[in-house]
Amino acid sequence: MNPKPSGQARVSVRVPPWLAPVSGLLGTFVGIVSGLYSRELRSAIELSARHLRFTSTLTVVLISTIVTSISSIMFYRLIIRRRWNGSITRGEIFIKSDAVVNLTSDRDSVVGRRLAYLEAKRPGDDLVVFLHGLGLDAHDFRPYMLESKFHCISLTMFGFNVEERGDEHYGPISLDSHINLLMYALERFSQRYGGKRLTLVGFSFGADMALFLSKVKPEALARLHIRKAVLLDPNVNRSTTTISSKISRVDQEQPLAQLVAILESAGNVAEFRYLSEYLYKITSKNFAQIQRHAREVVDEWPDDTYDRFLDLLGRLMGLSAGVHVVLSFNYESLFNGLARGAVARGLDTSDLECSTYDHFELISPAHLKERLEGLL
Repeated sequence: MNPKPSGQARVSVRVPPWLAPVSGLLGTFVGIVSGLYSRELRSAIELSARHLRFTSTLTVVLISTIVTSISSIMFYRLIIRRRWNGSITRGEIFIKSDAVVNLTSDRDSVVGRRLAYLEAKRPGDDLVVFLHGLGLDAHDFRPYMLESKFHCISLTMFGFNVEERGDEHYGPISLDSHINLLMYALERFSQRYGGKRLTLVGFSFGADMALFLSKVKPEALARLHIRKAVLLDPNVNRSTTTISSKISRVDQEQPLAQLVAILESAGNVAEFRYLSEYLYKITSKNFAQIQRHAREVVDEWPDDTYDRFLDLLGRLMGLSAGVHVVLSFNYESLFNGLARGAVARGLDTSDLECSTYDHFELISPAHLKERLEGLL
């Protein structure tokens, strides 16, 4: 029996009162058209009826009525489907005792808490799960989820919701615990939607988390049967952790000067705008949680070679049906060296891509639509 997360929001579609009259008007319109062109319509129906050996007036009227009714029903269903596609609900996964079996730290208290996520349910064979970047959350993928054709879930990592900022029950936890909780959530999504093909989309540190899963939880990851892992601007060495390294060193008691220095590092107005929005967002959350995560993830990239990244990439490729890596143009100077390193290891470079989008534009609806609908 598939477990159901505690506190999951019920998905429903409210039918507006104007929908039935509009459907009726469409049926009336079809009826008027049928009346205006009754001779042509009758001739067409009678021609079809002869082949079926039905020529009575009653048969013609019956067929006309059926055509009008089906038109109204199809119009009604079309509007319902459009409203459904724009429906996003909030869900929660209750963290039970089975989540701590593999945790290495006895100090990370997570049982009894919840992992929050956003979900846009849609028919189809694909389930796309989004993993956000450092200090971000599930809502950063909401604009794309509203218009996506896929069934989408966007997960917020433990303690990264705004409402958890002042909650002592969601204090900073280790990177290892974050990785294990991520797998805990993915297993529950897989159990509930086991008939769907799973795609992981990670952005920035979210992409790193997908890579770390291949090292920390290889057997569990293999059981998910991931169709595709899409990594948007993962860290590839120490040089790509510049902003994160600065975040990790900010003085929590007197952060202003160092946060302003991060803004001053912008190379252009667009980057300044993105950094402003980013810092505004992370300072509205539990900064201690964000800072600890930044420190421990940055420590995973010890030097400026590509060895660490390529090791993890090779592992993830071996545990999934495919991995597609997209680097923003912010890191285009690293792409050639990375590609040569991949070739030297015998990795397929056809899924390595250097984009013309900048870092934060990689999670824009335009880019996600272009990339995911082209890959899946």
